[in-house]
Amino acid sequence: MKEKPEAAWQPSKSDKSERLLQLTCALLFAERGLTKAELFRSIPAYIEAVKSGTTDDSLNRMFERDKTDLRSTGIQVFTPNPTAEAEEICYVIADDTFVWPQHSELNAKHLQLLELAAQVWSQASLESDANQALVRLKALGIEPAAADLIGFAPRIETHEPSFTPLNTAIDECLEVSFDYRKPSGELSKRQVQPWSLQNIDGQWLLQCFDLGAKEERNFLLKRIVSKVQVLKDGEVDRSFSKPSDEVLQAASEDLQNHIRKQVCELRVKPDSQAWFHFRLDDSLSAASQTISFNYMDLALLAEELRDFAMDIEVVKPRELEDLIRAGFEKVASDHA
Repeated sequence: MKEKPEAAWQPSKSDKSERLLQLTCALLFAERGLTKAELFRSIPAYIEAVKSGTTDDSLNRMFERDKTDLRSTGIQVFTPNPTAEAEEICYVIADDTFVWPQHSELNAKHLQLLELAAQVWSQASLESDANQALVRLKALGIEPAAADLIGFAPRIETHEPSFTPLNTAIDECLEVSFDYRKPSGELSKRQVQPWSLQNIDGQWLLQCFDLGAKEERNFLLKRIVSKVQVLKDGEVDRSFSKPSDEVLQAASEDLQNHIRKQVCELRVKPDSQAWFHFRLDDSLSAASQTISFNYMDLALLAEELRDFAMDIEVVKPRELEDLIRAGFEKVASDHA
């Protein structure tokens, strides 16, 4: 007998996190705010609570706890008309709740986590009971604050124009082509099956299967110098079978192993621009400090270190010093 496939996990109707999501979506939806009565009539979790026999007092206490929980996570729920009659008091979410704080820095791991969170938010706000709450609000004649709630979802932005088409091709398993410029300046046409996008030390990298080389390859998005084109057979887009999780994991491990083997060692002058860039200890009194770190791409590292050339001495690899010098010579030649 064939086993019934396991159903995807769904939050319980009484799941508190689901209820808080429903409340957040509803309050974001209505620009003018919502009264408690409107919230209790539109949010499935509150409706279920009433059906299960929850009293008005208990429902009010639940709502007060939910507001407190939202505020504790930084979602500022407030009443723009606190002096109104109790049944007419509206609740809204402050406009600046979802504004990214200034001077906040994200590393590659943070970006990956945010991307996952954005995907979860997108799926939850469209497919969970939160969406039913919005349908009920529309039925009550309440106008939305935005065309769709996904406008409030976090988005991962990048300056690389190839990011979006590559991400789409990955999602839809489509083969693509693009022009790629090597550090030497050589230009080549690449045809690939895109697997994933990785952010390594602030640089976006495409992991893929290179159809021309017939092997797995990694390409820096900053070196893609053309539009990303979907390959076609006649009028039909060329697709491929998504690689297994094991294959994707192995490709990521190979990349990490490569990075671990690439070690750079520098001597840095104290109180220099490079010293502060690498956030070295101000209390050190030595004439210089030796630091070491791993890197992904030597030519890319040379570009990044060129601004600090007067403040550093390359210990290893020796090729790095040559690349930094060659970069200066090229700039001088281009402007001669």
